[in-house]
Amino acid sequence: MFRILGFILGSAVSIAAIFMVLGVPEIRLPSAEADQARFDAALQKIREKQPAVEEVVDTVEEVAVPTEAAIESVSDEALMPMTADLVDEMAIEPMTEPQDIYNPEQYWHEFWNPFRSEIAARGFVSQLEKVTGLDYRVMKVEAGVYQVGFAYSDDDERRFKISQISAATGLDLPQT
Repeated sequence: MFRILGFILGSAVSIAAIFMVLGVPEIRLPSAEADQARFDAALQKIREKQPAVEEVVDTVEEVAVPTEAAIESVSDEALMPMTADLVDEMAIEPMTEPQDIYNPEQYWHEFWNPFRSEIAARGFVSQLEKVTGLDYRVMKVEAGVYQVGFAYSDDDERRFKISQISAATGLDLPQT
């Protein structure tokens, strides 16, 4: 009981001391007249700027909207050579057969300790891709085991990529 009484008395003394040092704050409620004056001033500024905006809109319309005379002056014969050139430039090569995602001549080299979460493995891969510019994959070995690896075709390419990773990251990776 005395603790509660002491807390209340101490709080009251503290608030009184703050009022004595800083003074009683003046509270001004907004008046309708002040709000109306600010609204009128803002409305006046908008009205003053409206002619300038209309001039800009007229200028943009003159530039953006071609007249019928300008449209009629360009004949179809004048456009034909241009469209023929564009068609030649845009000629599409015949489609080739899509490559299979699985390439039997490609192997995967796992070069780092397995990760316990896919998020950690993907974070590691994203940092490696930024540093080395190589393409990596995250492979799920089993539940809670994710391995990071890269594709290679032959042993020379595998060694080259390992040395490139080592040089870019400072990691000491075995060549085997």
